[in-house]
Amino acid sequence: NPNGIKTVFISNKICKALVIPRAKLVDASSREELQQPALYFLLNEDDEKLYVGETEVFFDRVKKHHANKIFWDKAIIFVSKDNDLTKSDIKYLEYLSLKQAKENPRYNLDENRTMPKPTHLPEHQIATVEEFFEDVKILTSFLGISIFEKSEKKDQVLFYCSGSGAKATGFYENG
Repeated sequence: NPNGIKTVFISNKICKALVIPRAKLVDASSREELQQPALYFLLNEDDEKLYVGETEVFFDRVKKHHANKIFWDKAIIFVSKDNDLTKSDIKYLEYLSLKQAKENPRYNLDENRTMPKPTHLPEHQIATVEEFFEDVKILTSFLGISIFEKSEKKDQVLFYCSGSGAKATGFYENG
């Protein structure tokens, strides 16, 4: 079902993404992947709003967001296929996600009231978590969600058209 729960992963990597429409949260409650540490994004693409969070058990956490955060219509959850990420790893992923999302401000991040600090991880673990984050960026891009892609403002010439009961504005883009 194109409007249902989706899973996406890179076959030779441990990062797995689940895309859950808000209306399908109950259907997702029994999914085993949601019982482990996770990085997650609550998203409303129409209003360009984003919340970045981390949790040890996604479904327990999202119940609170369902009651308190009304803006979102989709959740994207990133977990390890091997269930080998720790709470510290996930907190570091949250830090990296918010840091980069703020550097490329495509989405309104007002729901994230504080900026987390990087957790203290051993050097080898930082490398592992940063590789996982690169996979997060690939999967979000694959899903058509440009959280981490740099936006480039271009000078555009707008064209206007009006007719019988209709008005339109557009621009020409080569490509």
